[in-house]
This record gives sequence, C-alpha cells and structure tokens, in this order.
Amino acid sequence: MNGHWLLSLSLLALFFAPAYGEIIAIGGGPGTLEWDGQHSDISVIDFTSNPGQIQPAQTGPEDNIALKIIERGGTVTSPNARIVLEISRSNLEGLLKNMVNGDSTKAFEVKGVSATGIIFRIDLGERLGVNRIRFFPRKGFEEFFLQGYELLLNDGSEEQKTLAGTPDFKVFKNVERNLEPIVDLDVPLQFVRFIEVRQLVRGEWEIDEFQVFGAGFASSASYTSKIFDHGQPAVFGGITWAKGSIGEQSKTGVTLSTRSGSTPDPGDSLAWSAWSAPYPAGVRSDIVSPAPRRYSQFRFQLETSEILSAATVDSIAFEVAPALADSLVGEIWPQSALIGQNTLLTYTVKTFNSRGFDRLAIETLAPVEIVRSVQIDGTEVAWEKTDISGGVEISFPRVTGNQTLRVAFENVALRYNTFFAGRVTDSQQPENLPQAITEGDAAADSLARGNDLSVTIRVGKDLIHSFTVAPAPFTPNGDGINDELQITYDIVNLIDQAQIFVAVYDLTGRVRKVIYSGLNSSGRYRKTWDGTDASGAKVAPGIYLLRIEIDADSGAESKTKIVPVAY
Repeated sequence: MNGHWLLSLSLLALFFAPAYGEIIAIGGGPGTLEWDGQHSDISVIDFTSNPGQIQPAQTGPEDNIALKIIERGGTVTSPNARIVLEISRSNLEGLLKNMVNGDSTKAFEVKGVSATGIIFRIDLGERLGVNRIRFFPRKGFEEFFLQGYELLLNDGSEEQKTLAGTPDFKVFKNVERNLEPIVDLDVPLQFVRFIEVRQLVRGEWEIDEFQVFGAGFASSASYTSKIFDHGQPAVFGGITWAKGSIGEQSKTGVTLSTRSGSTPDPGDSLAWSAWSAPYPAGVRSDIVSPAPRRYSQFRFQLETSEILSAATVDSIAFEVAPALADSLVGEIWPQSALIGQNTLLTYTVKTFNSRGFDRLAIETLAPVEIVRSVQIDGTEVAWEKTDISGGVEISFPRVTGNQTLRVAFENVALRYNTFFAGRVTDSQQPENLPQAITEGDAAADSLARGNDLSVTIRVGKDLIHSFTVAPAPFTPNGDGINDELQITYDIVNLIDQAQIFVAVYDLTGRVRKVIYSGLNSSGRYRKTWDGTDASGAKVAPGIYLLRIEIDADSGAESKTKIVPVAY
C-alpha cells in the first residue's frame, strides 16, 4: 500500500465524520470513483503512472510530443505560405498538419514555386520541456530538404511576449547553407511552447515529419470534472482534497475551484456562477459556489516552474444534499441601529417550494439578547431559542410550500456593519445539509424592506461603549451569595483586533489581579473576579478599582469602575 493512498484515506476519514447528504469521492484508492471517467476536459493529465491520482503527463526520451499538438489545443500555422503556394486556407491547414500527423506518406510540400521566406509556426499547446528537434523529407524524396533555415523558440511565458502580446521569438539556430536532409538538433532542456521555422534558401522542399522530443512535465495541466447532475436543486456542504508533488515541492502548485449552475450548459453565464476562489488542501472547507443549484463542477489547475517537478492530486470528496426549498430569500429590518443599543430587528424569510424545515440559525457577531416573537404567514407560533456558537438557533413548527417566516428579536450591534447570516435545517431529516438564506426581497409590507441581511451602525468615537460591574457591594466570603463579580464590557468601532487589559487596582494604584490580557475584536465580553489577588489570597475589605484599557490602531482608551469589597 503506497503512501499517497494512506494520506488520502486519513483525509477522507476526517471528512466523513460527521457527514451529511451524499459524499462524492474521487481517487485515493478502492471504494471511490476513478479520475478517468469523471472529467469533461483535461490537458496533459496522466491517469496511469500512479493509479488513484492524477498528475501532469511526463515526457519520455522517445515521446514525439509534436504528435499530440492538436489534441492539446495547439496549432500549426503559416503567415505567408497560402499566398506563395496559391492555395485555399483549408488546403494549407491540411498540408501543415501533415508535418505532425505521424503519416510518412504525406508531407508539407513547397513544390512548383520559386520562392523564399516561407514561415511556419508550431504551438505545442502547452509549455513543455524540450531537448531535441528533428525534421526531414519523406523517404524517396531526400533531395527536397530545407537547404537553409532559421529556427526560433519561445517559452510561452509572459516575459517572452512583445508589447502587442505576441510571442517574442529568440533565434536558436541559423543555418544559411544546410547539407543534411535530416536535421537533428540537440536543445538544452528548457520550456518551449512556440517554434518558428523560416526558409532562407530559394528552392523546392518538403517536411514529412517535424518531431519534438523532451523530458519532464508541462508547466501547466488541468482537470475539469464532468458536470454533476444532482437530479434536483441541491445544497453543498464541505469539500476536501489531498495533494502531493514529484521533485521539488516548492516549485509546484495546484489549485481547486468549483462552480454551480441551474442548467446543464456551463456556457450559460446567466445560469452558472463564475469559478470560485481556491480551496486549501488537506482541510475541510465549506463550498462557496451558489446554492441551491442542480448542477456543479470542479476544476484542478496544476503548475510547475521546474521542468523535472510536478504537482499531483490524490483525491477529492465533497458533500451534496437535496435542497430543503427551491429558494429561501431573506431580509432584515430596520437597516440601521445605534451602536451598543438594544434594537428590535425583524428577520423575514420567504420560502419557495419548501420540502419542510423547522429550525433557523442566525449567525452574527452581535449578541441576540431576546427573541420577541415568531410568525408563520402572520400567525404567532410556539418557538424555542438555543444559544449556539456564533449566534442563536430558533425552533418552530415546520415550514412547507410557499410561506413567510418572521422572527423578531432584540440585538446589540457592536460593529460598523453587522451581517446576519441565516441557515435552515429540518429536525426530521438530520442527515440533510443546512440551506443558506439568500439576500433579497422577502417582504412586500412595511415591516421589512431592506432586501438584504445587513444592519448599518451609527457610531460614535468611543472604543469602549459600555462597562459594567455587579453586584455592588461585592462579598466574596464563600456563602454562595455575591461571591463573584460579573464584569461586562462592549468593544466597538474596531476593524481589526486590539489589545485589551482588564485588572483590579488598590487605591495606591498597585495592580492586585490581572483579570484578562489579550486580543479582542468588536463584541460583548464577560469576565469574572472571585475576590482573590495575584497570589490566590482573598483581598482585604475596602475600595478597589476595576479598570479596562484598550490599545488600538485608532487610539487608546480606558474606563474605571469602583468596586467595594465587604465581608
């Protein structure tokens, strides 16, 4: 059992627990789909050298890479041969392809004309490692060889382009009087994409085969999956994939992107999303392509800057499940609030063809203090609130079909702009994936008309918006009553994190206990003090000062509260 399979199995095992919906897994070993057969488009991809993974195709010393020019999307063209030979464009294309088709009975012929200066150009289709170039006439036509030529190369990089964006060819070989029917040139191993040959000596000539040999890997390769048809609108969960390398890992790279659509034609830009930003390897990431969508697709792009090194892809797995509704559109109202002040907000969700859900998770950095009411189509319903990491979850009777869910809650906004992401789930189908709510016009009445899920905050200049301590007096005597001091502070107006310091001082200004020292972003924080000093001993009765300090890029600020301690 080889190492890359073990790595893949360990990654997929992490992905599978917990798993929701259907998991589509490709590569990595037995029990998964095979890479070959799951693609719609590939470029210089090798499926066989390391079974279970994909890598760029490797060129061997006997591989004539010119034979697959057309397959790789390359071309053989000439800017002037059609005029000199007085033939049609299609006939010229056929003649030029004779040089790279492997058929020894057909050649590119320049016969019956007395001309010089004919040029032909070869695009290999990819930047490939080249170390040998060979060309010659057909057997029996040896006298019709190219008697003078200039051969130029270009590696296809941005650095070797003209200001107009065309290849800036560099002369590799100039032979004004050639005496050899078979031209066989050794080339220092280098990336090459474009080759140009110029006729220097007047006369009749032909080329049976123009051969290009090399070593190593293409500088880029790609694998685009087939279009996955999920049968109905679907939502997407996590995605994970494993990569490796051949040769110098630091010289290689590979990216994974996804896209989704509502038609089977990805060329329909109105129905398909753009390719996503890359997902990191070796960890589970949420798929960011829009959902619900019936169709999805992924793409790997492999790169190397060193001819003898290559990136590899071992496996990929992603989650997909039927959508709980064809569409979930949400908005929040009002669209603005005063920072740090309790505000009554209404969260409205309009459903289209819902198969049923009974939970709404509202994810926000701003605390949801109190849920006031839950309505379905304007009727008050019973509900339950559960605090979750990063927000709150509200349960209610199942919503099906085309209905409107409205939740009213009190919130304390503590950032410049607060986004209230929403996801619904169904307790009757715990294996299904949550479905995200899309911003839009969910309510036609006056209660919610913002058409998005963001609340803009009216801010002041303070960084510490509120700072409270309770109870007063504080009696940490171990009787179970008022034994801990509750410290609450709101940090506002921060774009990034800032250093926070919370400490207890005596009246001489000496620090008796550091309650907290660390980084905080905008938000509400709660700490406690049990009445002990830095050594763990109870402080003496008296008056103490509880001070909070913040040191941010925008400035420094502090606030102090008096804390009476009694026994």
